Formats: sequence, structure tokens, C-alpha cells
Amino acid sequence: MIVAEAWYSIPWVDWIGVTGFALTLLGLFVTWRQAKSAADSAEAARQAVTRTEAQIRSNQLLVLIPQLRWVAAELDAAIDGNESIWTRRYLDSWRWHASNIRGLLSVADSEQKKILRALQDSVSQAANAGDQLRSGKAPVSDATRLARTHIGRVCDHLTAWVSARATDTTIADSRSDSE
Repeated sequence: MIVAEAWYSIPWVDWIGVTGFALTLLGLFVTWRQAKSAADSAEAARQAVTRTEAQIRSNQLLVLIPQLRWVAAELDAAIDGNESIWTRRYLDSWRWHASNIRGLLSVADSEQKKILRALQDSVSQAANAGDQLRSGKAPVSDATRLARTHIGRVCDHLTAWVSARATDTTIADSRSDSE
């Protein structure tokens, strides 16, 4: 038969073991809380990086899109002036700028998908028009007719995109929420 000892008669060495076990459980709880806090902080940091990247892309686009529109205006002037060499240069410039903007746009929504398709179509038509101008088989206005149409569509899409982003306050709101 086992006789139960009174709690006060347990040797001090055994009390150290009991206390150590309790402190171990407390340490595990504190470690778990810190790990959870670190995971929450890491997620918040990932979200902040994502927002910052989106803001940088948006700012770059807000600078590049007016440049693209300027190229389109100069292209129209070169076409109207029947200047084959300048038209080819502006077509090449359009292709470069449009491809750069296409690379910056993310495929997040259907409006951006439309813009990406329109950009790609305009780049293809600009390349075709440049090839026709190099061959010299067609007048400048005829060789660039399709390219001008596609470039005009892109300009319309991008103007609407810029207008929508100019009044977008979600990034500013998310910054003020976190402060």
C-alpha cells in the first residue's frame, strides 16, 4: 500500500522540479505568443511591401503615360506631314514606350486586361506600319491607318485608367489606418 505524503513534506528538490515544469509551460506559452506576433508582423510587412510596389508602379505609369501620349501626338503630326522617316521613328518610339507600360501594368482586373490587349495590338500594328513604310510601297497615311486606330484606342484606355487612379485614395487610406 502506498501512503500519500502531505504536500508540505515533499523535499525541496522535488519542488524545484514542479516549479521548473510550470516555468517551462509558461515559457512555451510566451514563445508561442511571440511567434504568433512575429507571423502577424511578417504578414503586415508583406502587405506593406505589396502596397508600396503597387504605388511605385502607379507612379511610374503616371509619368510614362503622358510621354506615350506625346509620342502619339508627334506621330500624328509626322503622318499628317507625310514624313516617312519621322513616322517610322515615332512608331518605334511608340513600340518601346507601349511595351514598357505593358510590362508595368499588372493583370489585376478586366480593365487592365483590356489595356494590355490594346497595347499589344498597337505595338503589333506599329511594327506592321513601320515595315510597310520601310518597303515604300504605300503612302504614309495608308501604311499607318490601322496603327493610328489602335494607338488611339490605347490612348483612350490609358486616359480613363489615369483618371481612375488619380482619385484612388485606397493607398493613402491604408497608410492612415496603420498609423
